[in-house]
Amino acid sequence: MERTSRKGQSIQFTGDLPAHDRSRTNGGSPARGGTPASATAEPPPPPKSRHSLRRFLAYVRPYTVWIVIAALCGMSKVILPSTMALALRFLTDRLVAGAAGKTAATGAHTDIISRGIEAYIAWMGHLLPGSWRAGTPWGMFNILMITLVFVYVFWGVTFFFRSYLSQMVGHRVILDLRTDLYQHITRLGHSFFQSRQSGGIVSRLMADIALAQNFVGNAMTNIWMDLASCVFYIYVLFAMDARLAAASLMVFPFYILSMRTLGDKSKKTSRAVQAALEQFSGDVQERMAGIQVVKSFAAERREAKSFFVSARKLFNLTMHNVRISTLANALVQWLTQMATLGIIWYGGYQLMHGYTTVGTVVAFILLLRELYFPVNRISEMNTILHNSLAAIDRVFEVFDMQSDVHEQPNARRLPRISGRIRFDHVTFGYQPDSPILRDIDLDIRPGEVVALVGPSGAGKSTLVQLVPRFFDPSAGRVEIDGIDLRTVALRSLRSQIGIVAQETLLFSGSVRDNLLYGRPSASEEEMVAAARAAFAHEFVMQLPEGYDTLIGERGARLSGGQKQRIAIARAFLCNPRILILDEATSALDSESEVLIQQALARLMRNRTSIVIAHRLSTILNSDRIVVMQQGRIEEVASHQALLARNGLYARLYRAQYQASLAG
Repeated sequence: MERTSRKGQSIQFTGDLPAHDRSRTNGGSPARGGTPASATAEPPPPPKSRHSLRRFLAYVRPYTVWIVIAALCGMSKVILPSTMALALRFLTDRLVAGAAGKTAATGAHTDIISRGIEAYIAWMGHLLPGSWRAGTPWGMFNILMITLVFVYVFWGVTFFFRSYLSQMVGHRVILDLRTDLYQHITRLGHSFFQSRQSGGIVSRLMADIALAQNFVGNAMTNIWMDLASCVFYIYVLFAMDARLAAASLMVFPFYILSMRTLGDKSKKTSRAVQAALEQFSGDVQERMAGIQVVKSFAAERREAKSFFVSARKLFNLTMHNVRISTLANALVQWLTQMATLGIIWYGGYQLMHGYTTVGTVVAFILLLRELYFPVNRISEMNTILHNSLAAIDRVFEVFDMQSDVHEQPNARRLPRISGRIRFDHVTFGYQPDSPILRDIDLDIRPGEVVALVGPSGAGKSTLVQLVPRFFDPSAGRVEIDGIDLRTVALRSLRSQIGIVAQETLLFSGSVRDNLLYGRPSASEEEMVAAARAAFAHEFVMQLPEGYDTLIGERGARLSGGQKQRIAIARAFLCNPRILILDEATSALDSESEVLIQQALARLMRNRTSIVIAHRLSTILNSDRIVVMQQGRIEEVASHQALLARNGLYARLYRAQYQASLAG
């Protein structure tokens, strides 16, 4: 699966992943510095669990056959142990009494269970040789025990397949869901990432979906086998003794009451825990990424205290959820014990008055525990499922967030462009009533180098991010080669645009991995040629393993200039027709800046280039300089012409020149 560009990447050649039938959103990102009104900055109200559940079940549906097989194996797994209790009852009331020459106890041969066992043994006796003496108590006992051996062999097989298939289905569903969610997230606009911590996004991808997996393993298999086993055991109990069965089920209403009362509370607390975990994960990842800043300000103690406060909050919420879950489980276990105690008490009364048999009472006690085992699990499952439903809600909240930019269904593929860019009376604002760009009208010719200058907040970065269509203007339109960008496929557009930003982001991996990121199919010769053009080949060959050297997270093992040259080489390799340079050299030392400027000069050759720079000395040779202020274009001309006009650009230039002399 092709990876999409990540937030903060210095060179972005962003294309859409193939559309998936369950998440059809396209990539788009607003400019830094604000959140477009059309973007989803905050999650929408939580969708109804029923609606989210239906959408979740769409992921489960392809594996229905495996779920059915797992449920059938599960039914066998929980029903087959009843044979032990029934065999013990038959042994006590029928075989032992018969071997002692006593009359069978009252009711030992009248119910359908005993008659069924006797019919089975008689049938087996006709099939076995006479040496088995199948008509004697000992012979019947041997038949019974051999049968139980085969029953438990089959039980072991069903136990394995039930566990394996349910786990397999759960992990397959989560693989599909996690993949779709990742693809959907990568298509969302910059506003989504600007309003959330990356650790919180990872929490939804990992922790929430892991909780959702419990729904598959429990609801999709356990619920059916537990319900089936409950029906089976209730039937067997009533078949043996209706009065004892009725007495044993008197606690059922209390089960239902406890599940209804504590289930909703469990879901609410689980949702709070997951939200706190998302915030906590985001904080921790943010601090780990900025550990150098933490250490430079000697803020370890303060961060440790902040970590403890957040961890304590998460702990308190978790323990509140644990208290509710534990209370529900303890109540269920207590009711189970009360049911067992009640059956012993009432069974003893029935036994002493001759209304039942010892074997029946013993079998009832054993079967009652087998009955309440799935009942207990259903109660525990009630808590688990509420936690899973809360996680499913949170997952589909993200699916419901839409990108700022939508690709039209009939969008056409943009052919190889010459690079003419036209801003046709463009207006844009992050909020409808607060435009950042106002009536921008600018025509950039193919191969032209245009510099954007102006005070901070003038709208320079916002303007250039209209070119790769990270967001759409609220009025006017942006064209490339006369084609409205809203009519073309995003992948075909962004694959022809390169962005080199001030903050270079490299991925953990090797130098080779980062160079080939935008064009994985490039040959070794093409990769080396791009590195040479960016003045990167020499220092790469001095690394311990050359192009295969691991550079650490965000290129931590490289200097700022080295990282920037790797980024430029990556742009060379992709050969974009339009190049956007956003403060690409402002954070470098003088020696590195000279090399970077030479590399950029090579990169800009025969390409349409838009350069944003605060240091005006770096854009003196631009074909044209566009001066912006408060979202408007104030002046457009060459460096010398702008100085002659003695306008805003001339004032900015003189201020920087005087500052450099004073320094």
